[in-house]
Parts: sequence; structure tokens; C-alpha cells
Amino acid sequence: MSSLTPRTCFIGIHMAPPDLSREEFERKAGALGDAIAALPIAQKNLLKLDIISQNTLMDEHMKGVGLPVAAPTVVMSAEYESLDHLNGASMLKDPALQKLLTESDDFGFRKHATAFAADVYTLVDAPDINTGLHVICVYSCPPQFSTDLFGQKMKELMENIASQSIRDKFSHYSLWLQNDAVDKHLQALGYPAPKPLLVVRADSEHLDHMKEIFEHSDVARMLKEGIRDLGFHRDSDDPTEACCFSADVATKINNY
Repeated sequence: MSSLTPRTCFIGIHMAPPDLSREEFERKAGALGDAIAALPIAQKNLLKLDIISQNTLMDEHMKGVGLPVAAPTVVMSAEYESLDHLNGASMLKDPALQKLLTESDDFGFRKHATAFAADVYTLVDAPDINTGLHVICVYSCPPQFSTDLFGQKMKELMENIASQSIRDKFSHYSLWLQNDAVDKHLQALGYPAPKPLLVVRADSEHLDHMKEIFEHSDVARMLKEGIRDLGFHRDSDDPTEACCFSADVATKINNY
């Protein structure tokens, strides 16, 4: 059964600057995650902090459904019980956190970022399964849709996929939708105004299960049709920006 996650979440999508390799950008972002996780205010107020980086395990399957090659990207996600744990605790105004983010400008961590609080619509969550494979898809809002309509169309596509016989191959499947709860705080921290986009996260126990999902005939058809209809197909005349990749997840804080 799908649900809207009651917990408040934050996500940052950070594109590597053109003068930095993917590997170096990931190394620097990982070190920043370690430094944030070491802050007492982060340990106190965050339930979870993940740094998510790319791997190549699903590249051929991404190409197979028409997605473009992903630009070098790191995703930072955080979970916390309520906005009071950010605003009330003044975490986003903490001088030590501000210093770390200012120093991250040396490798463009904020400059090329879209960061926002998110409402997480969860279709599958099986916490008793050990996840070994993660897929992250970042989709910019196509110009012909409002953000609400785009979110609804993506939700419908995901629900159709989750209704297939491969549903039990997922250990987690969710849609991250933007809200503006911390926009003013993030912009005060030096982040640009967020671009309109959404994020899909899919996890499975291991690589073979994720391949089964992508290779299921009806799922492959729905993905190809959805990617083309929404304008993300790499052969579209003017494709809307998308960045989809299999991922390594480094958990820096876990207070569950």
C-alpha cells in the first residue's frame, strides 16, 4: 500500500562543475558529508544523512529505456522528525554548518545544486530486506506541465509499475516531491532557488532483482512510453533534463 511519509525530508541534487572529475567531486562531497555528520547539532537533530553517488551497474538498462547518460551528480538526503529539528533548533543557522557549506564552494557544491524539503510518496517499503542496489532518477519538470500535474503523472506511472508482478523485487520505491518549507533558509545559506523537479528512488535487494524490474516486458514498455511522453527520451528534439543512475549510498548518520 502506498502512503505519504509523515517524516520530513530534505534532498540536495549537486551537479559536478565542468572542471572537476566525477571521482574528485564524489570524494569531496563524501568528505563534506563526514564533516556535517560529525557536528553535534547534526547528530542531535537528524535521523538520517545519506550521501548518494553514481555507479555504472545499471547504465545499459537506463540507455535501453531511452534515458540519457547521467551527468556527474551527488545526492545528499536527510531525514528528521519535524521542521522544528531544523528551524527550532536553528540547525540551518549553526555557524559550524555555515562554515562547512561556505568552504564547499571551493568545489561548487552549492552553485550547481537544487535543494529542497520534500514530501515523500512511498509505494513500496520493506525495511526487513537488506538493500544492495539503489536507483536514483532526477527529472526536471517538462515545460508543458505544471509541477503538480507533472508529479501526478509520475505518480501514476510509478503506481502502474508497482502494480506489476515484479513489485516484490523492490525493497523500496518512492517519489520525492518538492515543498517550499525550507526554501528561504536554504537560500540564506547560499543555495540558489530550486529548479522545479522531482526525484524517484528505487531500491532492490540485489542487482539481479533490479534488472528483472527493468526487463519485465510491461515495465519496460511503460518506462519507454513514459520517458518519451514526458519528453525525457534522449532522442527527443528538445529533451527535458533527466539524470538517472544506479547508486552507492553512504549513510553518515542513522539514528533510527
